[in-house]
Amino acid sequence: MAYSYAAAHPTEVMRLVVMESGLPPGGLPWWFSFSQIPDLPEALVEGKEAIYLSWFYHNGAYNQSAITPSAIDEYVRHYSTPGGMRAGFEYYRALPEDLVQYMNYSKTKFPIPVLAVGSSFTIFFGGNSTTNYTLSEMKALAQNVRGIQVPNSGHFIPEERPNYVISQLSHFFSEGR
Repeated sequence: MAYSYAAAHPTEVMRLVVMESGLPPGGLPWWFSFSQIPDLPEALVEGKEAIYLSWFYHNGAYNQSAITPSAIDEYVRHYSTPGGMRAGFEYYRALPEDLVQYMNYSKTKFPIPVLAVGSSFTIFFGGNSTTNYTLSEMKALAQNVRGIQVPNSGHFIPEERPNYVISQLSHFFSEGR
């Protein structure tokens, strides 16, 4: 979403941070396809939001204790409200349109500075990662890209390494002032 906005409105965005969004080669993980099926995920997950969401929080995190039971309860509370899970699944259902937008916008790489933040642990391969997939993806879309790979982090980087993220973002957004 942030990339599409920045590409569509380049005079309104001075710097862009994209975090943990790139995909590894070899196809999409199972939940991308599952989430795109109309109405079925909602029907299967209803009343089981805690089980479904907890799987991601436990398997996608490097530091599983960073996402506390009370935080998971709060996420589940919101996703369990009417339309909550549908909104999450619609994000995945929009991916085909997102890809069209990416293809159109990528014809002209935008010049604003981009910080591509990736994790050091990826659920995609079930372990440590040496590749920042967010960086790889953003290099195809923008001219001025640099990346960082956050040590000891999984998919939930801000929850797992909040002080590190704040430090990196503060530095990136203060450059050039």
